[in-house]
Amino acid sequence: MKLSEETKTSIKSITKQSLDLAKQNKLCDIDIDTMRQYVKSTFVFLGLTDVNQEDIDELVHDLEYEVSIHHTNGCAIFNDYDSNLHNWYDKIRTDNQPFWNRYRRYLIEKSSLDQKSIDLLDFDTLPKILNCLGNPNEKFEGKRLIRGLIIGDVQSGKTSTYTGLICKAADAGYKVIILLAGTTESLRQQTQERIDEGVIGYTYPKTNKSKTMVKVGVGEYIKDMPATAFTSVQRDFVSGSESIATSINQHKSIVVFVCKKNVSVLKKLFNWLYQQNIDKVKGYVDAPMLLIDDEADNASVNTKKDETDPTKTNKLIRDICNLFKNSTYVGFTATPFANIFIDPDSVDSMQHADLFPEDFIYSLPTPSSYIGAKRLFFNDGDCYDNLRFIADIEEPDYSSEEYKDLVNNEIESLNSGTFYFQHKKEWNGILPNSLRESVLSFFIGNVIRDLRGDISSPRSMLVNMSRFVKVQNVIRDYIETIYNEVIRTVTYDFSDILSKNTELPLYKELFKVWNTHYSSYVDIVYSRVLDKNALLKAISDIKIWVVNGSKASNKLDYKANPNLRVIAVGGLALSRGLTLEGLLTSYFYRNTATFDVLMQMGRWFGYRRKYEDLFQVWTTQSSAIWYAEIAEASEMLKADIKDMFEQHLTPNEFGLKVRDNCEALQITASNKMRSAKSYDLRIAYYGNIYDTPYLSLNAEQNKENLTVVSELVKKLFASNYQYRFAAIDRHSKDDVNSTDIHESRYFADVPKSVVREFLTKIKCSLLNMNFNIDSIVDFIDDSNNIGIDTWDIVFEGGDSTRACQISGLENIYCSKRAIYDHGNAIQISSRRRILGTREGKFCLTKSEIEVAENKCKNQWASDGISEENIKKKDIPIKAYFKYLKNRKPVLIILPIKPEIGEEKPTKPNSKAFKKFVSDLGDDQIIAFAIGFPGIKNEEDAISYKVNKTWLRINGLLIDEETFNENEEEYDG
Repeated sequence: MKLSEETKTSIKSITKQSLDLAKQNKLCDIDIDTMRQYVKSTFVFLGLTDVNQEDIDELVHDLEYEVSIHHTNGCAIFNDYDSNLHNWYDKIRTDNQPFWNRYRRYLIEKSSLDQKSIDLLDFDTLPKILNCLGNPNEKFEGKRLIRGLIIGDVQSGKTSTYTGLICKAADAGYKVIILLAGTTESLRQQTQERIDEGVIGYTYPKTNKSKTMVKVGVGEYIKDMPATAFTSVQRDFVSGSESIATSINQHKSIVVFVCKKNVSVLKKLFNWLYQQNIDKVKGYVDAPMLLIDDEADNASVNTKKDETDPTKTNKLIRDICNLFKNSTYVGFTATPFANIFIDPDSVDSMQHADLFPEDFIYSLPTPSSYIGAKRLFFNDGDCYDNLRFIADIEEPDYSSEEYKDLVNNEIESLNSGTFYFQHKKEWNGILPNSLRESVLSFFIGNVIRDLRGDISSPRSMLVNMSRFVKVQNVIRDYIETIYNEVIRTVTYDFSDILSKNTELPLYKELFKVWNTHYSSYVDIVYSRVLDKNALLKAISDIKIWVVNGSKASNKLDYKANPNLRVIAVGGLALSRGLTLEGLLTSYFYRNTATFDVLMQMGRWFGYRRKYEDLFQVWTTQSSAIWYAEIAEASEMLKADIKDMFEQHLTPNEFGLKVRDNCEALQITASNKMRSAKSYDLRIAYYGNIYDTPYLSLNAEQNKENLTVVSELVKKLFASNYQYRFAAIDRHSKDDVNSTDIHESRYFADVPKSVVREFLTKIKCSLLNMNFNIDSIVDFIDDSNNIGIDTWDIVFEGGDSTRACQISGLENIYCSKRAIYDHGNAIQISSRRRILGTREGKFCLTKSEIEVAENKCKNQWASDGISEENIKKKDIPIKAYFKYLKNRKPVLIILPIKPEIGEEKPTKPNSKAFKKFVSDLGDDQIIAFAIGFPGIKNEEDAISYKVNKTWLRINGLLIDEETFNENEEEYDG
């Protein structure tokens, strides 16, 4: 018996409820076998018998997908962590949400989003984002512009997020919604369709040039239009729009604009807002406005060197925002690299800041069902086997004289030879065999999806090899030739009896493709896949189209053709915003210069429900390495945002850094990184000691550190490690338990595993650049690093009269240090360093100390320093590590009794500093230092691009003039 879709939906709903109940009551582990058992129980409950096995498998697969999905946590950083500023949405009544309730229903009934993701959007993600925005109902003097950035993933559902945000913002009181949607009309139309479906409920179909509107999406749930759209699928805010004889306040509904990021369009919108809507007395439009800038890194970033003459698009966006009394600008992007390098100090002649997201940055949660670069391009990623490397294109040596001669002489072979990266726009030569193989693989993938019962879903293949329209046409013609050959051969030469086809060349080729790419993990036998009728049914309606920005381009209209099966050949038009539904096979052979462009070309990222095992990405090994590098940079960026939130750091106070370790790629276009400089962060630690002179403004982190230290002390005493005075050159080990000597003590010969575990539990301010916990742990874990297997752990005593509050260390007195307001952190001591020479001597004998000091003096002498000057110089703390290869690495833990440092009259202590002191109460503060023996001299480094703020805060920005020298690099 074949089940109807309605019956399947009922079975899934009942089974999910049973599974949720079992999970809550911990009755069983939720695995595949459990799901299958519960599905069968539902059949019994509903009185169903003789159910088709394919229906059972499909139901179990769907349940596995939906039940097992989990999400990372979304996270925001703010310019002000005052909780009263970021909970306004939580305080308002949200039981009356007509816009959102309609959209939620639409998502449940019509979208591919699972219930768990919709609930997360409703109850967690969107409320958190709204709390970042300006309160549309707040009363205040003057004007206000809130600026923020929301970071998602490529093809991860940002459109659903910002559509939901528009709905909830409208319900909360926003009156004007402006959505900037890409730079091409096709992308704008695609976005307008989504907004019509999710917010407005009505549309003017592209194919209907009349003025007749039809209901779409949420329109099925409404009688009257809840919103006024000043743009449509047919028409942007173009010529004539600025003369519309109406105003925003004449409409009781919200008003919506979906516009291109185009100077002409934005100028017309500005003029209409100014002429028809501005209150001449007040000097502004008195209506709360939300401007959403989709793909905010593209065409919105100021790329002019002279800050008083920004690019026109950038300036118009700011001008539009500043027409309103209460406006919020929110950029959405999956590639935020350009945005975080906007100069936060930039000011134009009208004193309006650039679009730097100084008020908040929000990192969206990522569902486990999302297939991103980490899952696909990391060797241990669960989708790594979906990669196919293109190895049959041999690139020429572009630097060779032979190649230069060919170019200079415009030799015909450049146009008629084999394909490679730097081909001419008139190229018409030999395409690689791997392209044919990928096309045949796409054909077979279509058959398998049909056989699995997934017949009605759209399918697509992406071919991105050239930015030239003529070459795209050549590629299209080549694929059409392959397609026509396959259709003709299967139709006329293949027999219905499989055994009669085995000697046909095409059958052998198809069998080889099947055997190479699918046989090891597809649970369908090849005889069904290579069956004549199955092949024809799967591929006979495939279109081969060129999709680009030209007028002759084909349009991917999934509304008009929801079951479209297409091979899309294109270039830049396939790089931003455009969605290829059911993307099964991607053939990508492009070289590009920047992280963001390369990521946006990755249209294969996203959700591959029901064909996670079938989709394929054909690309070069070098491109795969680039994607892995970008993924790592992106992950580190998101981790930084999380750490910044925990430490109450702000976008404006703490400049972000982006990993930049790939020589072949820039992070983003040079004209978008004028405020970025290179910085090398140390990852080798031999021969020096590093401390933590900065504390997070979040006092809770200090409390957590105290707890972690207490647990460590308990473990060390329980393990009976040797317990000694740290200054062993001055004390007898027999005096170590004396209660009248309040000096530093240490535990000797502690395994590195104990130190490693401790480091992973503590929290340190990100401003302690050289005490980067992740880098230190990586250094400790590296099997190539020697001399770090056993450690000394010191608990440093000091000159205060207060005993350490950690149990077991009461016979150690705390150090006494002043603390200062550093703006975005607590600074310990005015010197920004908590160590002196004595810490270098900890755990060393007199003879070891003499060896280190003599080697240091000898080095000074060899450097030409006179004996007289050597006598005057103090031995630096580094010497006791650099010149002692056989000393053990040391971890120093400093309990400190803080005192408030002298407050500057010109810069009184901030509210955040005073809150830290209040929250700290009578607690001691904990600082750390870590030192390594001088086994090696070399130092490795990870290269980052950092912005001006990051350099300034970390004391590396000397002056503006030095910073603005393009050739300047900062070496860490």
